[in-house]
Amino acid sequence: QEMYKVFNMGHRMELYVNEEYAEDIISISNSYGVEAQIVGRVEASESKKLTINSSFGNFEY
Repeated sequence: QEMYKVFNMGHRMELYVNEEYAEDIISISNSYGVEAQIVGRVEASESKKLTINSSFGNFEY
């Protein structure tokens, strides 16, 4: 669980883009032999918090 939080949840890189560009970016990444996938989404919130819901548990910061 500590590794999950400290080491970027096992991902080498994260990009935050508009949903409309995601599939194109995945395609480009795959063409260079780099596996890519959508791992989450960002939503507006009225409070200053980060919530991560995953198979490793739910985390709030």
